Amino acid sequence: MSIGNLKTDGGKGTNWPWQYKMLLGLDKIAAAIVTGGKDYESDLVSITCAGPLPPAGTVLRLEVRVFDTTTGAFTSVSYYEPGSIVADPADYSGCTITYLEAGDATEATLQDILTKVTANEVNTAGILADTAVIETNTTGILADTAAIETNTDSLVDATNTPTMLRATAAGQVTIAAVVKSISFYNASATDTAHVLTVDLKPGETVNFDAGGNGNKFPASTFTYDPDTTGGGAGDLLIIYVV
Repeated sequence: MSIGNLKTDGGKGTNWPWQYKMLLGLDKIAAAIVTGGKDYESDLVSITCAGPLPPAGTVLRLEVRVFDTTTGAFTSVSYYEPGSIVADPADYSGCTITYLEAGDATEATLQDILTKVTANEVNTAGILADTAVIETNTTGILADTAAIETNTDSLVDATNTPTMLRATAAGQVTIAAVVKSISFYNASATDTAHVLTVDLKPGETVNFDAGGNGNKFPASTFTYDPDTTGGGAGDLLIIYVV
């Protein structure tokens, strides 16, 4: 209207301030018509409850009150969590409501953050306690790995000594050595031999392996008899590794 009606020296002699207020008044009238003659006001509030419902503690809410210009009274009061467009269903009528002034919102928010951070610090105490148990348990793990390292010494022992002999005389013989593998072959054409007191017929072969370089058969495990009949024709070929 009078944007161009400019005067210098602080706007003296212009109708702009009066016209601007008139425009604001017309805007409120138009808004009241659109909203059915109702207006609203909103304030940031701090709500402290003793519990149990709502839960004990302090929360921040945006209080929205609808004012009916026809009746001259507030028809409803709703509370919204900051940033939410859905009204909080909790009943705060029994709680202490504090209307925050300029600057209070920041302090209240920081206090709320401090409360949550303090709660997190308390929870970390439990985490630290759990990690202490874990550290204690690692002692047992270290002890076990020491035993494993000790056992690996036998696995890297690559000193193997082979032995081959041919036995013919009758009578049971015990191999006193600790062996890793052993084979018996009955080369006799007529006589039955014994290995571990079991018949080994002419032409038969039997093999035993402890399974892996670190495994061995106990001492004096194997016995044999080249000539069970005593006829003097025994011929038992024996090969073993110690």
